[in-house]
Amino acid sequence: MSRTLRRFALAAAATAAPLVTVAGLLAPGGGPAAASPAVASAAARAGATRAAHGAARSAACDLKALAAHKGVVHISFWESMVTANGTTLSALTNAFNAKQHKVHVTLVQQRSYTTTWVKYQAGLSNGQLPSVVQLTSIDLQGVADSRSVLPVGACIKAAHYKTSDFLPRVLAAYKVNGTQVGMPFAVSGPVLLYNKLALAAAGIASPPKTLSQLVADAAALEAHGSGMGLKLDPWHLETWLASANQLFVNHDNGRKGRATKAVFDTPVAKKIWTDLATMVASGDATTNPATGTAEYDNLLGIGAGKYGMTIDTTAVLGTVEAVLATGKYPNVQLGVAPFPVYRTSVHGGIEVGGSALYISNHQSPLSEAAAWDYVSYLDSTASQAAWAKGTGYIPIRASSTKTAAVKALWSANPGYKVAYEQLLAGKNTPAADGAVIGPYTQVRTAELNAEQSMFQGGVSPAKALAAATSQIDAIMTQYDARVGS
Repeated sequence: MSRTLRRFALAAAATAAPLVTVAGLLAPGGGPAAASPAVASAAARAGATRAAHGAARSAACDLKALAAHKGVVHISFWESMVTANGTTLSALTNAFNAKQHKVHVTLVQQRSYTTTWVKYQAGLSNGQLPSVVQLTSIDLQGVADSRSVLPVGACIKAAHYKTSDFLPRVLAAYKVNGTQVGMPFAVSGPVLLYNKLALAAAGIASPPKTLSQLVADAAALEAHGSGMGLKLDPWHLETWLASANQLFVNHDNGRKGRATKAVFDTPVAKKIWTDLATMVASGDATTNPATGTAEYDNLLGIGAGKYGMTIDTTAVLGTVEAVLATGKYPNVQLGVAPFPVYRTSVHGGIEVGGSALYISNHQSPLSEAAAWDYVSYLDSTASQAAWAKGTGYIPIRASSTKTAAVKALWSANPGYKVAYEQLLAGKNTPAADGAVIGPYTQVRTAELNAEQSMFQGGVSPAKALAAATSQIDAIMTQYDARVGS
């Protein structure tokens, strides 16, 4: 999915609409996920070939190779950050290159996370792979299935790298069967974005904390001339399930074994989709796609006064604040609140969105060690503080939140702190950690098709859920047959 800040900024300028340039650095839940059947098969073949010709060598992280090397090691990093996020990443990388003379990193910007993932999978066949790659949270199983990366857990062990300062849930999001496959970096989460003026006009004293309150407030807003912008994003169903500590797929959400069946056709999911269908049918919420020319309508609608609230990713906050700071939109006072959970009496957690850093094992031990040097730098206390300040992403170290930079940021812009506290408050369970699924793009498409059949075709939530789970089971079975389980 291609949701770039640049495209949103152009859309906002063209429509003279306010609110945001919501970056689409993230696809639902963090980005694209699985390859097409043909690409998944190619990845499996390439991974099997690698495993047969020396992948065991890359099971260890030889940090001594870099320590003993004389001269500079040049490595490449495929990343997908644009506008404010891209500027911040470039500044961090330039600082890294300048502060030492062992490793030099060249950034190779891709157009989107989708582009990065597709290009990476193509590289499994043609050998054109980077030293480090940034991929989204839902690419995790596909990366593991490719057998093309050095699990960062190996470098954590070799470096005696302490992770106690990291938010436990962030690390857990990138573990498969107990192995730390990827290193979390750009972490985000869904939040409620709202116009304080619109809520006040509708007599709403505070933003909704639960899904039921969201339904009621959408009706109140609609009665006073606005409503809710509802992006058709399957990520949200999964997030509501996680908030209720409900699994999406079997085998502990694919965390303790390959996911083979969907398990979300439950009374909780029926209630979630029934509430959403009620809002749409009544006109209290208006849907828009999560891709294409209308993907920002939920955000642009807030600026235009059409909507009083919406749900979207925290990755947009840096650009949103910059747009509002121009003063062109005096009728919008941005509020940021936690994602309205299923029920406050049920304690789950909001899924970890965003992306992680992966080290390719299609390179020498020296380059792997150099890649780890850069990865660990990006996740240092100071770097994570600078990253959070420049982008709106969540600082993933507790120590980063105690720096002057983050303290000043949160004091001036309390909305930036919401996603961190929301993540910190969640339970560290397989349900809250999110699902690990190989063909995630196809799974999300099945979810989306079911939602659209409900919103646009009048299909009941129960039938829509049954159809979605049946299709997802078939998708996972077909994927497993291609890559091996």
